[in-house]
Amino acid sequence: MPLPHYDVYREQLSSLLQGHALWEPNPGNVYSQVSVGDVGYVKEGYFTRLFNVLIDWDHPSNRTVVQPDPYPRLELGDFCNIREQDGQNFQAESPDDILPTRYMCRRQGALLRLPYDGIRKDVIRTKVFEDYIRENVDNWFSLAQRFRLDVERMEDLILVSGCTLVTAWGVAAFPDSTLDAEVSLRVNHAGTIFDWHQIRPSVVYQNSHQDPRHARQNQCIFIRGFRAKRVLIWTRIRGAAGPHSLDPDNTREDEIQVTRVPNVPSYRDPLIGVLDYIAEKSPENTLAIAHDDDLHLVEEVDVLTADAVEDFLRQNEINVLVENGAAILHEEDEPQVPEEVKAIFYAEAELKGELVPLILHPVLWKYLLKIDISKQAVDHDYDLPHEDMASSAVHPPMASLKLENHQGYPQLITVEASSESPSGVTVQDVLRTIHEDFRIVSRRREWIKLNVDERAGVDIAFRGRCRTEDELGQGPCRIDFLHGRNRLQILPKLSPDGEMLPAPVIPVELLRESA
Repeated sequence: MPLPHYDVYREQLSSLLQGHALWEPNPGNVYSQVSVGDVGYVKEGYFTRLFNVLIDWDHPSNRTVVQPDPYPRLELGDFCNIREQDGQNFQAESPDDILPTRYMCRRQGALLRLPYDGIRKDVIRTKVFEDYIRENVDNWFSLAQRFRLDVERMEDLILVSGCTLVTAWGVAAFPDSTLDAEVSLRVNHAGTIFDWHQIRPSVVYQNSHQDPRHARQNQCIFIRGFRAKRVLIWTRIRGAAGPHSLDPDNTREDEIQVTRVPNVPSYRDPLIGVLDYIAEKSPENTLAIAHDDDLHLVEEVDVLTADAVEDFLRQNEINVLVENGAAILHEEDEPQVPEEVKAIFYAEAELKGELVPLILHPVLWKYLLKIDISKQAVDHDYDLPHEDMASSAVHPPMASLKLENHQGYPQLITVEASSESPSGVTVQDVLRTIHEDFRIVSRRREWIKLNVDERAGVDIAFRGRCRTEDELGQGPCRIDFLHGRNRLQILPKLSPDGEMLPAPVIPVELLRESA
């Protein structure tokens, strides 16, 4: 028996790596549209939204399907954390108002037809969402069980971190792998009328009915997000050697075993394969967490079935990182570097003669930023989204900053807002300044020698720091590489007890004077 058409559609479009393909993009009258921060599940190709964690738990829109338990709202902070891209990777095809297009399929297949471009929304700093699902998914699953929703397993729940929205769409699935199938489709762009003809066996299709000329982009064709699975004894046994019975001799006659026999073939989402692999590699009671982006690690697989994904991860022995009770895929592309060889900066601003601490933009303290100081060009994007690069480097915004380093760097670095940044110093201004400063020739001898673990094979030399007096006598010292390691970690300043300093309370008039 073939898979249902909505599962075939999802499976066949998985290789696009755009997320979970929805057979039914229309939210109907249940909610307005899929949004970043939604918590819900997919049933028969339709996403059911339960609530959104970016708004208060008792907001009216959060009480459409269930009444959620009180939860702490997920705060994104003072900086932009949702990136929007128009027409990214899903541009519409050329108009075909006159001639229809024939689509033929041998074996299984799927069709997604978009007469108009759409918009893609994604979270920039996904770690915030990863931490949030770790802390709350147990409560969400209990809620779904209490309301008797179609959520049989914890991993059925999705915390949406991205979605692709359009105004019009046509979809078709070819679920029978034993028959050749064909469908003819003509799209009339005057109101976007989908006209299906010459339909041969085993083709299931449907399309949107709203007029895109007067409609907003609320039809969701792909969702991306986090899923989680609790690692139990049973999952570890299953992942290691297949299903086992804890009572192989069936000697416990006092218990009645009931097995549910589905009337359709069982379908496992590709991301479930990732979760099962993580669970296999994790200790008991760990929370396995996966995201649709993890499937980029297995993009060599033609059709991303759960079994194919799990087999690929196992054969390539992809690392699993277990930390704070959660486990995720962890591809180590670079060797670990001791803390003492990282350049750590802190940001302060001077107001009325006093230095005040500031809140750094998250990308300047939560991630290892790759600043390649071996290249001549210094004006590049550092592989960061444009929204982050153009964002204010600190909160509140400042026209100038002083960067201080306590691990060998002998002086403050002053960062001034560029002419392209009238609102204050941006992330790009900070990175550009550090990049340029690291390339300046220096004669200074006050650089202190950092303790480097030679046994770990780490050989680091910072600009201006010479190893011997003979080297000092040879003239200016300059370094434009870090022996294969060229990443700097930029962290926020901490209080004496190790806590992150809160946002300073600065009078508005003082800020105006400083600007």
